[in-house]
Amino acid sequence: MNNNEGRIIVFASASHFFTHFYILIFPVLLLPLSRDLGLSLDKVLGLSFLMYLLYGLAAIPWGFISDSTSPRIVMGMGTVIAGTGLILSGLIRNPNMLTWTLSVTGLGCAAYHPSGLALVSKGIKSRGKGMGINGIFGNLGMAAAPFTAGSMNYFLGWRQTLFFLGIAGIAAGLLSLIYKFSVPRDSDLQKGENLKEDSVLKLFLILCAVVIFSGLMYRTYTLVFPAWIETKLSNLFSDINRFLSGNGSTTLLPESDTLIASIITGLAYVIGMFGQFAGGKIADKWELRSAYLFFWLMALPFLLLARFSPGLWILPFAGLFIFFAMGMQPIENSIYAILTPARWRSVGYGIKFTLTFGIGSLSVFIVKQAEPFIGLDGIILIVAIYLLITALFAFILRLVHKDQQIKHS
Repeated sequence: MNNNEGRIIVFASASHFFTHFYILIFPVLLLPLSRDLGLSLDKVLGLSFLMYLLYGLAAIPWGFISDSTSPRIVMGMGTVIAGTGLILSGLIRNPNMLTWTLSVTGLGCAAYHPSGLALVSKGIKSRGKGMGINGIFGNLGMAAAPFTAGSMNYFLGWRQTLFFLGIAGIAAGLLSLIYKFSVPRDSDLQKGENLKEDSVLKLFLILCAVVIFSGLMYRTYTLVFPAWIETKLSNLFSDINRFLSGNGSTTLLPESDTLIASIITGLAYVIGMFGQFAGGKIADKWELRSAYLFFWLMALPFLLLARFSPGLWILPFAGLFIFFAMGMQPIENSIYAILTPARWRSVGYGIKFTLTFGIGSLSVFIVKQAEPFIGLDGIILIVAIYLLITALFAFILRLVHKDQQIKHS
């Protein structure tokens, strides 16, 4: 990579890290917030709805601003705004205001995908590799959120956790605004195979249908995964707590359960980093729709095995599910890049992430309504249904215009 490509990768990856890191802090703090604020789990879940909604709905406006001005500036501004929202969330004392301060974080995080992915898709010659590296740092953010927020909550509490992590994001955003790098506005370094013009719109619309259901799946499992692990392995965590407390003591700290579940969740997302690497390598070699379908078909059985396996057996299966569910992302983003014109690449990604995260935010409402009746185990089955529908649409995507190749050149 030349100097410009190197800076694109470094700063886009850093912003990608903070975007996913910030969005996944809330699920980690779900039970601590419930205990501290004296609210039921479904009420605390409702506090995050506007954050997740703006995370999706604001993607198209951010994409338009990015294509009209500079993806680099939009990316840096978004990270600064997101960090500011976390600082405000840590400072306020009125629980009802959390909805609005968290929404500032959602608004800022929404800027990354339209701007950052436009930078990577147009400014990196080896697009699949670039998407894979960039995706690894997104997964690193997902993995670091449980580790970091869980540990900081244990030692400092959730308010100080949000405050200090907000400061870190603001610093990263300011650095990407200071350092200069650019991408061509009307062309990109990786052209891909030429598609017939009448094929592009149809394929784009089918791909949009895929990401609607994958977005519902993604937001649902990332929202409940730490709490599900904590409740699923609660007996084991109690034994660990007693051991750590010394000689069978029954004085147990609920924060310890959250910390252990956070570590396990983080390890699962680390496995997803390897999936991103594999997906990036495959994206530069395979026909992209075939690779895309393969990853979805592999994810489904491992999710079901995780749901129905007893005890610690859920951990390797959950990790393999994350490997494939996350590993498809460089492939999916590469397909979007080929199906959208360079001039409006940020808007193209804005449409994608409005569908993925905007409609996906409805899962907060669905989980809030369903969890009291079916529990977290039932919510995981809902995730499996979303995944099955996603795979069916990915199969249709592969069948349509199967005589043409969607592939990097």
